[in-house]
Amino acid sequence: MSDAHRAKSSNALLVKDDVGRAKRSVYDLPPSDFAFGAGCEPDLEGAREITMHWASHQPRQKHGPEIPDFRKVNKNAAKSGIANAKQLAGYRREGGDVMLVAQSQVGGAPKIIPSDVIPSFAYGNKSRPSTPINAVIGNQYSQEAEEMANQMYAHRESGYNASGKTKIKLTSKSKQNIADARDARSRHENPPPVVKPWTMSKFNKVGPTFTLPGKIRKSSSSPNLSSSMEMMEM
Repeated sequence: MSDAHRAKSSNALLVKDDVGRAKRSVYDLPPSDFAFGAGCEPDLEGAREITMHWASHQPRQKHGPEIPDFRKVNKNAAKSGIANAKQLAGYRREGGDVMLVAQSQVGGAPKIIPSDVIPSFAYGNKSRPSTPINAVIGNQYSQEAEEMANQMYAHRESGYNASGKTKIKLTSKSKQNIADARDARSRHENPPPVVKPWTMSKFNKVGPTFTLPGKIRKSSSSPNLSSSMEMMEM
């Protein structure tokens, strides 16, 4: 089968594809600007309307006396022996309906809450203030810190020029080191008197007990101890 026939064929299995490209479509498709699927109608309210508009709560309308109280009707019908829906319909036609009583007519007078008297009254615990984003983005805190640092440096410079001295605040460790150095210098310049160690009185006059023997066996290599002792005595 020739390539020309394959290119004109509408069979997807016979169409030849080029290297690196998809096969040519054999279907009659709409133009490239055509959108498939069902179109979606835009919402009446977008994100802007939802986020920028606050809809206050609208309480629903209370039931009036024209609506029957089905709870009481069913309870009374059960007491009368009604067993199915057909009997219940006849029971209601014969005057078994009980109309709903408005809530305001039940019990005592309604209670008054603070928001009824003060419209701006808020319930709950007060939350923390919001973060000042304008001050954060505008670098306000950094500028204030820089001004405080400049004022502190200017105050220190003015005080130094007035007195000519800068007082250094010592820590407890530095004070202790200075005191130890002064004590060591004082002991070096004025040493304390030497105190003889205490001994018992009977050992105060004890002399040495070692004496050289009268005759010592000598060898040819031994030193002459007697002559050395005489020289030391001289």
